Amino acid sequence: MLVKHRMTPGPVSVPADATLGDALRVMRARRIRHLPVVEGGEVVGMISDRDLRLAMPSPLGMESAEDVAAAERTPVADIMARVPITVGPFDTVEDAAVRMRRQRVGSLPVVDAAGGLLGILTESDILQAFVEILTASGPSSRLELSLPDRPGELSRAMRVIGEELGINVNSVMVTGRDGAGRKTAVVHLATIDPREAIAALERAGVEVGWPSLENDLRGMEGV
Repeated sequence: MLVKHRMTPGPVSVPADATLGDALRVMRARRIRHLPVVEGGEVVGMISDRDLRLAMPSPLGMESAEDVAAAERTPVADIMARVPITVGPFDTVEDAAVRMRRQRVGSLPVVDAAGGLLGILTESDILQAFVEILTASGPSSRLELSLPDRPGELSRAMRVIGEELGINVNSVMVTGRDGAGRKTAVVHLATIDPREAIAALERAGVEVGWPSLENDLRGMEGV
């Protein structure tokens, strides 16, 4: 999944000579939390609602005539992040998420090769993308498969589900290795009754949990 499919294109921005008051009014009017700062068509900084709150004399911001005067004479360039962390439109959402986490930022300007602003990618965009990756549309059942961490184990389980049973797999994700040299595959099957698939997988030697290995509900379901 590429950033260009998840970003908000043509985002609101402010010039470097805009004031804190200008930025605050834009954020409040547009109900946004992050503003790219652009100069000469290039992204030169980022400012967030948190930056504005910290810069205001009053913790509530713009609560007195002194606050208003200070905000109207202070350019955003004084408090913006001057070396913004950016991402390209053809970067993956996964890479963007890692970058956000490492840099502890809530959004990334999306820029072209010349640094021109194309869009903005926020934490909400990342969350929505991963919700779609990790969940299935339509009726489905969630299974967890504990598999040895060696080539061919996942494909063997998928053959049981797809070739032997003819059940479609809506989504699959493999988590990291545990201390016992095993991995967990989270699988969404296009069926609301996965008992036949569970039985076939277990006959093939696969450890299965429904909906998870730690919280298997089959004891209550009588499977």
